[in-house]
Amino acid sequence: MLRKINSIKIIAGLTATLAMTGCEKLIDIPAPVTEISSARVFTSDKLALSALSGAFSSTFGSQTLAVNLTSITSLVSDDMSFLANTNYDEFTKNTYAPGSSTSAVSNLNGIWIDLYAGIYRFNSNIEGAAESTALTDAVKQRVIAESKFMRAYCYFYLVNLYGEVPLILETDVSKTALAPKNSIAAINTQIITDLQEARDRLPADYSASPGFRTSVTRWAASALLARIYLYNKQWALAEQEASKVIDDAGALYAMTPAAALENTFLKASAEAIFQFGPYLSITSGYTYEGSTFVSNTSQYSLTEDLAGIFDVTDARRTKWIKDTTFSGVLNHQSYKYRLVSIAAATAAGKQEAPTALRLAEQYLIRAEARLNQQKLPEARADLNVVRVRANTAGSVATAENVLRLEIEDENRREFFNEYGHRWMDLRRTGRINTVLGAKKSTWQARAAYFPLPQAAVDANPNLIQNPDYN
Repeated sequence: MLRKINSIKIIAGLTATLAMTGCEKLIDIPAPVTEISSARVFTSDKLALSALSGAFSSTFGSQTLAVNLTSITSLVSDDMSFLANTNYDEFTKNTYAPGSSTSAVSNLNGIWIDLYAGIYRFNSNIEGAAESTALTDAVKQRVIAESKFMRAYCYFYLVNLYGEVPLILETDVSKTALAPKNSIAAINTQIITDLQEARDRLPADYSASPGFRTSVTRWAASALLARIYLYNKQWALAEQEASKVIDDAGALYAMTPAAALENTFLKASAEAIFQFGPYLSITSGYTYEGSTFVSNTSQYSLTEDLAGIFDVTDARRTKWIKDTTFSGVLNHQSYKYRLVSIAAATAAGKQEAPTALRLAEQYLIRAEARLNQQKLPEARADLNVVRVRANTAGSVATAENVLRLEIEDENRREFFNEYGHRWMDLRRTGRINTVLGAKKSTWQARAAYFPLPQAAVDANPNLIQNPDYN
């Protein structure tokens, strides 16, 4: 797992890494070439948009969003194993501890570091654009709306991976260095507020990123809102926001057919609602996930448990999983992203892009939301959109409990090894102890939330370690 260091001065109490010296309150992280001096950044539209672009590229290029969010959450759930050695046993056995000095826990701490670094960048953009008198209204609105979307995106993962965390909405270190945790409810309220405000100000198309789907649209805000409402059990609102994406976006989105399922994660795929820029540069054409999970020497394998849940006709089993071997051991490679280098992308005549939000999720969100409002026929119809497009038989379930498990299983088949879906689905539905407890002898209930980085706790007396990790 690559450790790509990003950009700014960050509050030590929040993002302290494995080493702290003396009484330092800040960590200096080398600035990327895309970063512009804050004294100049909001003096023109061009510089402000450059700052926004730099914040996106630095956040997307972090180790967390490039690969670790996916790999770690797959390892800690029941979807992936690591074949080469025992370096990541703390993930697969869920025995991670805050004081551990292993590479596994270092990478786990990196999630906290990278997400708060992103939040700092987007807070800076929001403050700078709001205070500027030099920007046009259109640019000011875009910078603030896209930054609020990304702040919400980062907090979504923080609150669902760590539970209660500090809610930081400004860049003044004197006010935030010793921030305590905020409640999950308070953080979710802020996420919803940010997304609602962003949604109402964002465009309905990708004119800001022609040929790509890397700019934020109102549909992306609705898609993430639908997910948040689902997690909060606000079923009617989840259905409402998912329906906006499915029904109101016109011909902008479409499910990738089974015969072309390998194209789901291509740049500007019709199924993509929001994509990150490809690894290294916008024209590289491959992703870090592809170069990590797909090669003759890949050490990651999807579990037999996961590989065995697909019907024989399911196109996802043949299109998204590649069976090979590693040191003579069967390896089920995650094959959603296939391109491993610029040369591979050039040879294939294709470009892939990390896809953070896509249409299939909105159908499954709406299915679950409708199920919880006793709209069983409508829920089954949404579920079957995803099942039938994968070339599997549609559900005929009429019992609520059966349909509920079918939706859970379909989420696993559809979103394995994608940005933590399986891990967070098990936790949010309250089934994590039952499911993982039956599969892992080392499972402990405390593992459902990650420990906070111990260095961050040590640096901030108001920051309390998560329960049962002390």
